Amino acid sequence: MSEPCHTMGLVIRAKREKDVILTLLTPEMGKITVIAKGAKSLKGPQMPLSQPFCYGDFELYKKGDLYWLHTGELKENFYGVTSRLDALNLAAYFCDVAIAVSEPGEPCEELLRLLLNSLYFLANKTYPDELIKGVFEWRILAMQGLSPAVNCCCGCGKTQDGGFALDIAQGELFCGECRAKREVFGDGVRMDDDAPRHEWVLLAQGALEAIRFAISTPLGKMMSFRLDDETDRYDFSRAGEKFVRYHLDVDSAALKMYEQMRGK
Repeated sequence: MSEPCHTMGLVIRAKREKDVILTLLTPEMGKITVIAKGAKSLKGPQMPLSQPFCYGDFELYKKGDLYWLHTGELKENFYGVTSRLDALNLAAYFCDVAIAVSEPGEPCEELLRLLLNSLYFLANKTYPDELIKGVFEWRILAMQGLSPAVNCCCGCGKTQDGGFALDIAQGELFCGECRAKREVFGDGVRMDDDAPRHEWVLLAQGALEAIRFAISTPLGKMMSFRLDDETDRYDFSRAGEKFVRYHLDVDSAALKMYEQMRGK
């Protein structure tokens, strides 16, 4: 058994078996698995630290290849998230994405900050849920080096008022005129019936400007913009969701539940 070590961490998954198996997202050690022995008991001292979305100072010891929870101090439980079912599903989706992009042993301080900020905004209803969701998705993509080319039309260079659409697979933006040409001719050669088709997401100017902002602005200012139009917020969020699903291969049951509740 090793000497105890301390780490700040966020519970991004809690699987309840004989003991509780936690997945923690930590700034220095990345994603780690922790066994919380006896945490299923409501009276157990480890129970408050063994709930999803709990952020705290964890004291761990290593036994073999596994970390075990010794004790710790709860810093934040994001109670406001668990009090709303739609926010709960959205928070679980955020954690599913974080699990997909994080690795054991790889520091992920920026990812942890993004997730904590997003949970805080959800818990306190600081911004509309769709806006929080979209910003989270586009920031994750930027962190992974998967930002699409959205500064201008990749065909003609137009930046505004172009009836734009984003090619999800290629991560390229095209105005309406260039998109029509691309659908017919592909990359200069007429496409036959067996050629792959593009998956397009239409973007009004407001949603496009929001994507440009979200992928380029420092994390501390990620919510310092307005997107008042409900349709723009939906398109902004929906495009991010499609991009995450395609490029990060995330299939989240929590996201499906969230969308069913929203009727989308």
